[in-house]
Amino acid sequence: MKPHLSVSASIVLAIFLLSPELARANEKRPSLPTSVLSARTVYVDNQTTSAELQNTAYTELSKWGRFQIVDAPQKADIVLRLSNGNYVKFVPGNGNSSASDPKPAKQNWMGADEAVPPGSTRISVIDAKSGNSLWSDIRKTENPKGATHMLDGLREAIDQKEKGR
Repeated sequence: MKPHLSVSASIVLAIFLLSPELARANEKRPSLPTSVLSARTVYVDNQTTSAELQNTAYTELSKWGRFQIVDAPQKADIVLRLSNGNYVKFVPGNGNSSASDPKPAKQNWMGADEAVPPGSTRISVIDAKSGNSLWSDIRKTENPKGATHMLDGLREAIDQKEKGR
C-alpha cells in the first residue's frame, strides 16, 4: 500500500470512529409499507401494564382522525401494538395438542417483542391479516406529556411516505 493511501484510509477511518452521529445519520429506517397508508381501521393491542398508555393511544388516534378505532383485531386493517416488556405472553392450549401436532403461530409479530428501555414503549404497526410487523418505533412514555407524543414517529413516517408518492 502506498503511504498516501494509508494516510487517507486512516483519516477516513478516524472520521467514522470519532463521529458516531455521522455514522448514525446514514442509517435508514425501514420504509413504511403502502398498506399502512391505505389502512382505514386500527385495533390497539395494549401489551403494557398501563391502562393510561392505552387511553392516551385512543385519544391521540381520535385527535389524528386518520384511522377508525375498532374493538377487535379481526375488524382491523392494522394493529397498533403497545409493548414495554412488562407482560406475560399467554400460550393457549387445549390439552389435546402434542409436539407432533404443532399449531401455526398466528401472532408472528417479528421485531415487536424486542427489548424496550425502561420508561419507554414500543409502538408497532402490525398487519392484522398476516401478523407481520410493518413498522415500529420506541418512544419515551414515562410521563403523561411524553406519552402524548407516542404516535409522532408514525405520523412522521406516514407524512414522509405520502410526500414521496
